Amino acid sequence: MAQAWMPGTDRLGGGTARTPPGIGAPRTVWTVTESDPGAWSAHKEARRMVDEGHPAHLVWNPLTGEVVQTLAATRRSRLALGGTHQYGLHLDHGHEGRVCLVVAAVASREAPFTDGPMHGLAPILAWLDSWGVERAWHAGPPGREGAKAGEAVRRWARGGHFGHDQVPGSSAKGPGRLDTARLLAAGPPVEGAPRAPRARPGTPRSATA
Repeated sequence: MAQAWMPGTDRLGGGTARTPPGIGAPRTVWTVTESDPGAWSAHKEARRMVDEGHPAHLVWNPLTGEVVQTLAATRRSRLALGGTHQYGLHLDHGHEGRVCLVVAAVASREAPFTDGPMHGLAPILAWLDSWGVERAWHAGPPGREGAKAGEAVRRWARGGHFGHDQVPGSSAKGPGRLDTARLLAAGPPVEGAPRAPRARPGTPRSATA
């Protein structure tokens, strides 16, 4: 059974305003704090993000394994997941999907955190699995040339995992050129969690990883 608060994490209140349940595939958005994980703790960065009014669900230091949760999974993040509709209307993509969970890694986009140790990652993925987030990166690895608007929206609609820069209409630059296959391989998916489809022969791995 999915739990709103990830077991074993420190908690730091980031808001209790209720948000209506979304419709559509569950998804996770990965971003970075643009700070040094050797100098900044997850708790300090979580506090900063809360104070600035844009908390993530989880703030994770991959160097130490420290994880701080500031929002329940049933709440929506205000981490600038918005875009612009073709008619100029502002959209908040963080309110789309049954859940849209934001994980902020204490790292910088110039030094992808998947190139180093990722302590404490397996429990994070297991928690995301429990909320029905498919272990797939349908948009391809982040940090590359972005898809055209229509294709970005179609990929977003499929759910799964995304970089902050892959949210339709986002102007974010992070999380950098992550090794998505390595990121999603930490620990087996929990029983009953959706799995990425197997790649057909000749299909690039990034299309399904």
